[in-house]
Amino acid sequence: MEDAEFDRLLKVCRLKVPAKQREKLKKDTDDILRYFDKISEVKCDDVDPAFHSIDIPGQYREDRQVKFEDVEGILKNTKTYRFFVIGPKI
Repeated sequence: MEDAEFDRLLKVCRLKVPAKQREKLKKDTDDILRYFDKISEVKCDDVDPAFHSIDIPGQYREDRQVKFEDVEGILKNTKTYRFFVIGPKI
């Protein structure tokens, strides 16, 4: 990676790197980019995409609506304002 290209990368990322760490970061970034170049050389035209490392069978639960009767019991320990539940301040 050229110095000008690395400077542009730092500017785009809004990073300020001390001079002592600059060369190491540049080398590490260059190594990462070379690794991606190696990965892009792999031919995977005949390979199906995988979303998980193991096959997970589709076991879905049945969606059904259940009427809940004790709404007042759930809301008795909460603070409300005009039917809205007031949560804790973070």
